[in-house]
Amino acid sequence: MKYFWKAAKFALHCQLPNAPKVSETEIVIKTSNFEIPAILYTPKGKSCGTILAANGLAYLGNKDPRFAVVCQSAAAVGYTVISPLLVEVTQFRILKETIEKIKEMILWISSNKEYCPDGKLSYLAPSFSGSMGLIAASDPEIGKKISSILTIGAYCDVESTLDYVMTSEEGDEYGRMILLYNFVKYALRSDDQELEFALKACVMDGSFSRDNLELPTVLEKIRPENKEVFLKLREDKDFRAGIWRDILKNAGKESSFLTELQVKDKLHLLDCHVSIVHGLGDNVVPAKEAVTLKDHLPIKKSKLVLTPLISHGDVGISLTQLPAIYDLVQGFAFFFKNAKSKEKAA
Repeated sequence: MKYFWKAAKFALHCQLPNAPKVSETEIVIKTSNFEIPAILYTPKGKSCGTILAANGLAYLGNKDPRFAVVCQSAAAVGYTVISPLLVEVTQFRILKETIEKIKEMILWISSNKEYCPDGKLSYLAPSFSGSMGLIAASDPEIGKKISSILTIGAYCDVESTLDYVMTSEEGDEYGRMILLYNFVKYALRSDDQELEFALKACVMDGSFSRDNLELPTVLEKIRPENKEVFLKLREDKDFRAGIWRDILKNAGKESSFLTELQVKDKLHLLDCHVSIVHGLGDNVVPAKEAVTLKDHLPIKKSKLVLTPLISHGDVGISLTQLPAIYDLVQGFAFFFKNAKSKEKAA
């Protein structure tokens, strides 16, 4: 029951106008291949366990206020939280190299007695970062260092998710523009960067919800034929579906991203507890992806919460539906209970 109350307090903290006050320190994660700046959130008193918290695709990265409050709230209920800055993620790039970074961070943090005394940590992340954490955890060497995982809005089948975002009428434009920004080069076979600039401007406008949009200015400066392609990508579902087919056909050796970013075929290798939280109205990664995740994990080591209270990769819940709140808190509690350190449990 104590973990239910920890989870309830965590959920409440995520709603308050002012984030809970916890100690925050800038650190550097130094692996054999990377030096990654991070924020260390330290709880008051003895830590319940260590959490590596990776933000989703957002320009401000680990300093995005929406994600920072999640980290602060987890520290406020007793956990040491380390939130790294993944530069490629802040640039809206979807790269398999991010998985390797996650692996190396897990090994580095778990071997650091100051930050992770019992040698095992937990992982919390929204959206694509959550899925990449699941892939990292499927590596046996990495998996034995992980106690618990909490994903929020993660995908399971990379092809069905990308297909939904690219072709569905309900798919979110922000997510669609990010995918096109990453992959449209495989369809157009061109080094012309004008279209990429327009796609990035659209993503940046969506990321900041700007009052003064950058995209109209960019569209005024690019060649008419590139502007026409951009507008068709944005507005013409059939044209966009054709571009997506061309991306898959023309990616060549680079199409390995579909294999390397696939989650479904790696879940049987996981040995940690996994809490899957997903918004029912998620229009970036459909909720059926969460169901597929659950279906590929052991019943006793996984918990699925489909909730109307959150949007894609967000924990900014509404406190208006009590039964749904109870279910969501149970999902958080499952994560926090299994995130506890052996030392604390003893």
